[in-house]
Amino acid sequence: MALLAKKERRTIEVSGVVSSGIGAPTLDVIGNTELLGRNSIGICGSRNSSDEGLRYAYQFGQEAARHGFVVVSGYARGVDSQAHLGALEAGGSTIAVLPEGADSFSVRRELRPVANPDNFLAVSMFPAESRWTAWRAMERNKLIVALSSGLFVVEARDKGGTINAAKECVKQRKPLWAIAYSNESEGRAGNKKLLLEQATPLNRMSDMRRALKSVGEMQQTDVPQLALNLAD
Repeated sequence: MALLAKKERRTIEVSGVVSSGIGAPTLDVIGNTELLGRNSIGICGSRNSSDEGLRYAYQFGQEAARHGFVVVSGYARGVDSQAHLGALEAGGSTIAVLPEGADSFSVRRELRPVANPDNFLAVSMFPAESRWTAWRAMERNKLIVALSSGLFVVEARDKGGTINAAKECVKQRKPLWAIAYSNESEGRAGNKKLLLEQATPLNRMSDMRRALKSVGEMQQTDVPQLALNLAD
């Protein structure tokens, strides 16, 4: 199986009307850039998710892939990694939005058996040598949402990156869903908060499937998209 390597990094220019406001004139990419032109859905959640949340993240990734969506997530441990893994093990594709520069990229251990240059794309909006910071981890949420037609929140704390991503989704006028857990915990306080505000509840897997169907039926012009062109 072919491996993904940072030496294969390319540059993509942001052009046209950039509704996302990511503020980056170029993006560094490693992998299959054709994934940028396909229907995509974002999945996000806590790095320190519960076992139940991790299971849902994996299942969401699988379902999205089976419905023909490219799964977009933030390439962190926890929910992000399980969403990427679920999509790939279901035979689908995924886009990993990096919270640092592309020079720091390597394929996560759990993804190595299934990720390849055809089904995987790593994207960074930061200079190649940039290291992880909390600010960059927050800022990359703009790109996660910009590349997605909607966002599923699996498990969110009251504050932090997942809540930030959800707010960005609302700002970009895209559909937002969150799991409505029957058993509450501190690690899920953000879900309750989002459901009281803008998010549509997901009470069972069939709700997620209906949501994917509704997104798939939307016209491309109904969802603001990031305009991307390959640089010469």
